[in-house]
Amino acid sequence: MRDALQVAFLTGQSDPRTCRLSESQTAFMRALPIPDGAKRWRNFPYADETAPFVRVPLVIASYRNGLQYFASRRGAFRIRRQPAVLAFLARAERTVFLAGSCGLEFLNNLALPAGALARIAVFAYGPVARRRPACAHVLVGSPRDAISRRYFPQPDVSVNATHLDYLTSPDVAATCRAFIGRVIRAEI
Repeated sequence: MRDALQVAFLTGQSDPRTCRLSESQTAFMRALPIPDGAKRWRNFPYADETAPFVRVPLVIASYRNGLQYFASRRGAFRIRRQPAVLAFLARAERTVFLAGSCGLEFLNNLALPAGALARIAVFAYGPVARRRPACAHVLVGSPRDAISRRYFPQPDVSVNATHLDYLTSPDVAATCRAFIGRVIRAEI
């Protein structure tokens, strides 16, 4: 039997050895007003590895995320990652992805079938992608985020944050709670 809802992060991996959440991701997830059973404590690509989370210097993390962003545009990315993501989606009736930065590009490049996309809602914060997703979504950006602004100069919701601190913004947290509430009430 599938869960009714699952919420998971979909972001780049600053450390490709692990899918563990960062401290800010963990704190954000803990604060969401949903049952603990709906919270997924692994990041994309949702492997069950045991490597601990290790903070990576910003320059290295940025470089790795950039490489992942461009690698996701190749067909090999879809071939390698799509089956695991489809298996992940099969765990619940609805999935809310918390897509930070290049996570939205990853989702787009997975080229998921329409049936899977119909069960996904995306809360994209600081999105870095060539287009909006073909599923329910909200794009959250900031005038202070020059990186995301290049891709989405007019986000759906504007907050006061930089590219690295969306998850600590009270406005982002409130917007995310409202978005998840709409998903739960089947409004989107």
